[in-house]
Parts: sequence; C-alpha cells; structure tokens
Amino acid sequence: MRLLDLKIMSSGQNGWESELLEFGDDITQLYGPNGSGKTPVIHSIAYALGYPVRYRDDIIAKCGSVILRVEHEDKILTFERELSKSFYLKCKSTGQDKAHVFYNERDASDFFLRELGISTVALTSNQNEPSYPYVSSFLPLFYIDQDTGYTSAYKAPSSFIKDQYSEMVRLALGVPAKHSFENKRFLIERKNELDAVNVEVVNKEKFIQRLEEQRGAAQSTSTEINIELKSLTAQLDNLRDSYDATSDAGYILKRMVREKQNEKLKLDSNIRDLESRVFGFKKIQSEIEIEINTLSLNEESRRMFTSFEDVCSAQGCGLFLGSSESYGKNLLYLRDQIKDLDRNTSFQEIRLEEYREAFRKLEAEVESIRGSLQKQKNEPETTSLIAAISAITQSIIDFQGRKDLIERIESEKRDYVGLLNIRSALQNDIASLQPGTGSGDLRVLEFRTSYRKKVVEWLDVLSTKNVSRDITIDADFGVLFGTEKLSQFSGSTLLRVVLALRAAFFELFISSERNSVEFLILDTPRQHDIETKDFAAFISKLKSICKGKRAQVIFSTTEYHYESAKNDKEWLPTFDGFEQPMFLG
Repeated sequence: MRLLDLKIMSSGQNGWESELLEFGDDITQLYGPNGSGKTPVIHSIAYALGYPVRYRDDIIAKCGSVILRVEHEDKILTFERELSKSFYLKCKSTGQDKAHVFYNERDASDFFLRELGISTVALTSNQNEPSYPYVSSFLPLFYIDQDTGYTSAYKAPSSFIKDQYSEMVRLALGVPAKHSFENKRFLIERKNELDAVNVEVVNKEKFIQRLEEQRGAAQSTSTEINIELKSLTAQLDNLRDSYDATSDAGYILKRMVREKQNEKLKLDSNIRDLESRVFGFKKIQSEIEIEINTLSLNEESRRMFTSFEDVCSAQGCGLFLGSSESYGKNLLYLRDQIKDLDRNTSFQEIRLEEYREAFRKLEAEVESIRGSLQKQKNEPETTSLIAAISAITQSIIDFQGRKDLIERIESEKRDYVGLLNIRSALQNDIASLQPGTGSGDLRVLEFRTSYRKKVVEWLDVLSTKNVSRDITIDADFGVLFGTEKLSQFSGSTLLRVVLALRAAFFELFISSERNSVEFLILDTPRQHDIETKDFAAFISKLKSICKGKRAQVIFSTTEYHYESAKNDKEWLPTFDGFEQPMFLG
C-alpha cells in the first residue's frame, strides 16, 4: 500500500483546511517551525486509516474530515474519516459505485487488514479471552508518534493482546501467531492441507517420472531443439525455393546422415558410460556379498568357540559379546548398501535399454535415408526430392514432439517446486502451532538473524556510541545490547537506538515478499537529542533504500532541512498565521 495524497477538509466557511498534499515516491518532508501545524497533518495520515488520534479541540472544531488516497494492488482506495468524537469512516475503491462505511474501529480494522492480506484470526488477550488485531495495534510498526513512539521499539495506544509486539511482527511476517486463540483448529486445518499437498507431490513425482520415461534417452535442451527446428525449417524452405531442388535434396540427405551419425556417436558414448556404471555397481555388490560371507564365517567361528567349555566355561560369558553386536550392525549396514545398489542398478539398466532403443531407432533412420540416396541413382530425380522433404518433415515432427515434451516436463517441475514450497510453509506452520514451538518457525529464525545484522548497520549509520554491537534478538523480537535492555538507555542514545530498530525492521519488511505496507511515517523526532549530520545520514540511507524498493518515508522536521531530490516531495506551511505560516488555514 502506497500513499498518494492527503487533504484535510474544513468544517464550514470559517473552518480550516489544508492544500492537496501529494506524497513523494521516495521521501516526503514536512518542514516548518514549531507550532505551524505539522503534527495534526502527519497524525491525519494514520487517522484516515482508522488509527485513534486525539486532536486538540480547535482542530476538531475547525476541520471537518480527512481524505487520504492510497494505491494498493492496482486500485485506488479513498479513505474519508470525519473529525469527531464518534467513529465514522468510509472507503471507496476504483470501479465500485458503493463505498464501505464503518462506525467502529473493529470493523474498519478488519477491512483494512484484510485489504493488506494480513490475518485477522482471533488472538489471546491479556485476560486470556479472544481478541483481534486492530489498526491501532498493527500500524505502530510503521508509524512513530512524536510523544511516545521514540521510547521503545513498538508503542501502541493500548496493549490489550498478550505479547502484542511479537504478535504484530508475526502478522507482518505472515507466520502463525504465538498465542492464537484458534491454534487447535488451525493446526488441524494445516495438517489436512499438508496431507492433501503430500498426495499432490507424490502424484506429481510419478507424472514427471512417466514423462521422463517418454523422453527416453534424448537429453537435448529446449534451446538446442529450437536451433534444430530452425535449421530444418530453413532447409525445407530452401528446397521449396531452390531452382535446383533435386541436387539440394541429395546434399540435404547426406547431411542428415552425418547428423544422425553424430547422434549415434553421442548415444554410443552414453551407452558405454552406463554399461561401465552398471558393471561397477555389480562389482561393488559382489564385493559386499563377499564381505557378508566373511562376516557370516566369523560369526560361525564365534559360535564354535563359545561351544567349548575351556574357552567360555561360565554361563552368560561375554567374551564374544562385542563381536556379536558388531556383526549385527555391520550385516545390517551391508544389506542396506546392497538394496541401494540394487535400486541404482535397476534404474541404470532401464536407462541403458532406453539408450539402446534410441540407438536402434537412429540406425533405422540412417538406413532409410541411405536407401533414399541409393534410389536417387536409379530412379527419377524427383524421388530424392520427395525423400528429402519426407525425411525433413519427419525430423521436424520428431523434434517438435520432443520440444513439447521437454516444455511439459519443465512446466511440471516448476509446479512441483511450487508444491514443495507450499509443503515447506505448511510444515513450518504446523511446527509453529505445536505447543511450545511458537518460536521455531524457520522464517522467524531467519528474520531474527537478518534483523540483528541490520540493527548493527543502522546503529553505525546514526553514529551510536556506547552501545554494544553484540546484539541478541529473543523469540519475541526483543533486543538485548550486550547485557543492556532498551529501557536502560535515555536521551540521545535512546533516540538513536529506536531509530535504528525502526529502520532495520522497515528495510527488512519492504525487502520481503509480504511488503503490504510500503511506508514509514516519522513524526518529528526530538532533534535536539541528535546531531544534524547524523540525522542527515539516517535520512540519506532511507532515501537509498526507497530508490531501490517500492517504499516511502514521510517525516516532519523543524531544524534539519532535507534537500529534496528526484521522486521526493516537500510540504511547507502556506497559510498566513498570526505569528508564522501554517499548514492549516
């Protein structure tokens, strides 16, 4: 979801409104002095999406509504929300005559999250009751409020969901919730889905195997076959257009014989290689059988020794116990080896027979073409022309059939890989839904590893001093800097660390496949806590990320002024005020 433009509408003739404020493709900067109305404007972006915002009384009295247009999945959504104490929001999509109207945050949140493809399943509240994600709980991952947002890695207006930060990150990543209220039902559903996918995988494997058997010994690629088809088609066209077609036909027949002979040489080489491989397998199998016989003789000898009282007189003598256990393990291992060799030998023998059959077919084709050449000497010249056209046409048909088969195999293999990915995702979901394994999802582990690296990078961008780079990310995405928690920092250090955490998460999120939210909103940071050059480096790094990704950064500022570049927008206060220009007027 990308932001297009924002407008705050007035309440009557004496009300206040904004200009139509268009968002930049990369960076959007709200630049103005303190008191110019930057905060109400930037709050209105989140407010229009259903986020709870507490405006001052004069804003509510003078402004009527907020209109925000966004682009999402090739359609334009227009959100319009009234500035009042009661909840009223409507959303209209391009191509729809009727707008969706919402009278409470729950319904509006459900619509917004579903549009983003975010799960709205029941989570567990702090009172162990079913609860659902809201815009107010999800959007703080991408919206940093000026008052409290720079004090922690996540700050929502209220925390009513158990491990709320962890749950919202999981929703964003698309992994199962840690405390899903419907875990059991979803576990059963995922297992049923996995069973169905496993059946599809097995059927797909068998189908691909049958197609490979039809392909036989021909191992040419689709590109190579296309080259052959172009060559054969050109030859056919030359025969049709040539004034001396009969002599060309004889030349083409001879060239086809040479090409078939070259194919025979390749097949003969493959046949010899497979024969050597099969012989090697059988030789190894023979040696293993000798080893098994030797083991059996040793075991017989052991039994013979244990039968003599002089050697082992005590009952339950353990003299040969180690030898007996070793015999059982080695015998089992060797028999497994023979089974593997049997399977490989059978498979190679099938391939060998396919190669031999293809070789015999080529020999027949060569003899047929040579027969046509021989007839050319004794029969009218048109005979060789007909034979050449027939041979080329047959080759074109054969190559086209092989091409279609190869393309079908490649298509089925792509579908097969897709099924394997689905199965892997389902297995991860099931592992996460199992009791006590909520942090074991591979996607979560990968994110935690990448998140740790990115946090270090952003700490360096912001020249953050006196903060350990020995970072640990726990299962709930909490960050430990050496032995220190985020709550132990204050002042400039806290601001820099929070900015690093937020930027690291945003960079990873927009680089993922689930980048449903493509904007990061930064209400005015306390810039007296951070040097201008460090904040400039921070914004410059965000700009470089936005240029390479489909992402937007919106921030307000009082002291630092960002020099807008291509695809950026700057919003300035343009209405006359009593003491200074204002964003609303």
